[in-house]
Amino acid sequence: MVRLFRVGIDIGGTFTDCVAVDEDTGAVTTCKVPTTPHDQSEGFLAGIEALGIPVERISLVLHGCTVGLNAVLTRTGATIGVITTEGFRDVLAMGRGQRPSGDQFNPRWQRAFGDTRDPFCPRHLRRTVPGRIDRTGQEVVALDEEAVRREARFLVDHGVEAILVCFLNSYADDKHERRAAAVVADVAGDLPVWTSTGVHPCFKEYPRFSTAAVNTYVGPLVQRYLDRAERRLAEAGYTGPLMLMQSNGGVLPARTARERPAYTLQSGPTGGVTGTERAGRRIGKADLITLDIGGTSADCAVIADGRPALTTELELEHDVIIALPAMDVHSIGAGGGSVAWVDRRGALRVGPRSAGAVPGPACYGRGGTEPTVTDALAVLGILDPARFMGGNAEFDTDAARAAVAPIADSLSLTPEAAAQAVVDIATSAMVEAAREVSVYNGIDPRTFGLYVYGSAGPVFGPRIGRELGAESVIVPPQPGELSAYGLALADLRCDVGEPVVRALGALSPDELEAAYQRLRDEAGRTLSRGDTPPDPERTAPSSTGTARTARSFGTDGEIGYTRWLDGRYQGQTWETNGVPVPAGPLDDAAIDTVRANFDETHRRTWGYAVRRADVKATMARVTATVELGTPDAPELSSTPDGREPETGRVHLGGRWREIPIVRRDALAAGEAVAGPALVVQPTATTVLHDGDAATVDPTGHLIVTWGNR
Repeated sequence: MVRLFRVGIDIGGTFTDCVAVDEDTGAVTTCKVPTTPHDQSEGFLAGIEALGIPVERISLVLHGCTVGLNAVLTRTGATIGVITTEGFRDVLAMGRGQRPSGDQFNPRWQRAFGDTRDPFCPRHLRRTVPGRIDRTGQEVVALDEEAVRREARFLVDHGVEAILVCFLNSYADDKHERRAAAVVADVAGDLPVWTSTGVHPCFKEYPRFSTAAVNTYVGPLVQRYLDRAERRLAEAGYTGPLMLMQSNGGVLPARTARERPAYTLQSGPTGGVTGTERAGRRIGKADLITLDIGGTSADCAVIADGRPALTTELELEHDVIIALPAMDVHSIGAGGGSVAWVDRRGALRVGPRSAGAVPGPACYGRGGTEPTVTDALAVLGILDPARFMGGNAEFDTDAARAAVAPIADSLSLTPEAAAQAVVDIATSAMVEAAREVSVYNGIDPRTFGLYVYGSAGPVFGPRIGRELGAESVIVPPQPGELSAYGLALADLRCDVGEPVVRALGALSPDELEAAYQRLRDEAGRTLSRGDTPPDPERTAPSSTGTARTARSFGTDGEIGYTRWLDGRYQGQTWETNGVPVPAGPLDDAAIDTVRANFDETHRRTWGYAVRRADVKATMARVTATVELGTPDAPELSSTPDGREPETGRVHLGGRWREIPIVRRDALAAGEAVAGPALVVQPTATTVLHDGDAATVDPTGHLIVTWGNR
């Protein structure tokens, strides 16, 4: 039998993480290679090659892509043009008219995406045309097609790379958008043309405009990147599909993702949450707070009752809204590569700026000179040349000390005290991020485990867990590559929606049933058309899912459908999302069940329900999934390795100490490690402080608890 592998690749700001999962045994192989910011597809292919697995034995490649998100955050997306309704030229610049809470009274505050700073589309490239659909879908002003043609020529002459057609009230009837897009395509030739309803037909004006604009802004970059990645894969001999992770936690073929790049903006952090969800089922923990600490950022999310928290209005930065189903991930600019600096008031700061992959922290020996969190850990002896990347990569502790020295001198501290201060500030920021997703949303962390990953996650995790008050801290077997592993575990998924802006009591069961049938058909077509599946002869030896994967591209027989409804109490501003809709034909009794489900979902989300209030439905949604069947990793042996731990000199608790250094691959199921100690593996180090106790779960997870619990 030919052994086949499923490969997950997550591109981070500093490293590209790669994981291969044996489709028969679930055995996991991992590696890290430097990210290549100039062309991420180079690091993408380098990671596959570093795994050492023949390309002909790779059945699926599943990828987390950060090209779109990076373009938004750095404003390096495409030059785009917008054609919109006459009188609505400035919707994108005005946003929702809200300020961040910390800038309510700041006279200098400006919108980051406004015309005076970094607009996604500058005002002179936002063009308006006559034509109007009202909120009921009736045409009140005919579309001026000649004006559309004239403005399209203007945009083409000004060198735009993509064009968006976004009209008022098009959610109610998109005939004007579709006709205008056809006219624009006739003028624009090969330029990509998107419509707001084609991206996502949500009824709220600004979220729809924002989602469509960001989609268009990143679309050409994502498409070019996927072209390069697929070309490199083909040149290497890979013949299967390239799957792209979406923000909702599922994957889609790259060919389909090209049409909806906004769906992939949070694909990197989402992979880690997907991996955590699967791990929670294995270790019997349904309530988890995830904390992914990489080189550039720390990302937090919540899994409650075994399900990740989802949002239908993902906020990438203030008022930059993506109105699509996405895992609710909160990110801050604090990671191993975050730069430490002293502000003009003499206060020590850490981040949000990162040293990135190039030049990276000073200790990486790539020309970096600024002090980072990783350099501080090197000064403290937590990271050292013998343990970093298994001793197989350059690591310069002297360069780290030289980078930290200016901060120590500026603050009149020893290098160790300055390094500890950097670590303390970064830790405080991460604790606050974890509180943002838990305590500030009514979640008691004392009943949740803190699941930490990313290469820096285990370094900070036990201390963050203590300060947060978590029940325990869980460190996965491959924390440095958990997001890539989560990609390899993901299933095919497609989310589609249709506006149904009506009082729930005024919606007839037949009308709602028809909407769900249209959505089911659309989602089924999306999943069934797919990319060309792998050769059946290659999938035949595997009994764990690859053959099933191939079949799913040609038939909807194995597609599972789940129905949801979004709505609000009459008079409310914000929706309550993800209200379950019963399976089977809808009737009056089913509508009553939907109403009861709405009250319960509202109570769980907001802490209360108003059962006497009328409910207004806003969006019908369908989630279609195909399970890809990636097997779990094998459990650990319970036979001790027998190797005695080494000791090392580490600055911990304010002083230099000789503490045990335990190799993680030497630990058997059921063994325990008491702090202070370091549990080391090639791409991550778990720091156990005084009073910490780590027990090895049969699945390979380290469960860290404290003596006072």
